[in-house]
Amino acid sequence: MSPHDGRLPSDHRVRRLSLTLFIGASLTSATGLALDSMWLLAAGAWQLIAAVLLELVYRP
Repeated sequence: MSPHDGRLPSDHRVRRLSLTLFIGASLTSATGLALDSMWLLAAGAWQLIAAVLLELVYRP
């Protein structure tokens, strides 16, 4: 992306946070499946929900 694409630095921070939440949800859910741990699966699901809500609410 060029610096003149109309996005602010805060837009990039929110996008990075959403991507981090999604990656964390994937890793946590995969670990929960591997260890057969329901609380890790639930934590991964909540991280995924937070990432999706962040993308839906903060749309630059």
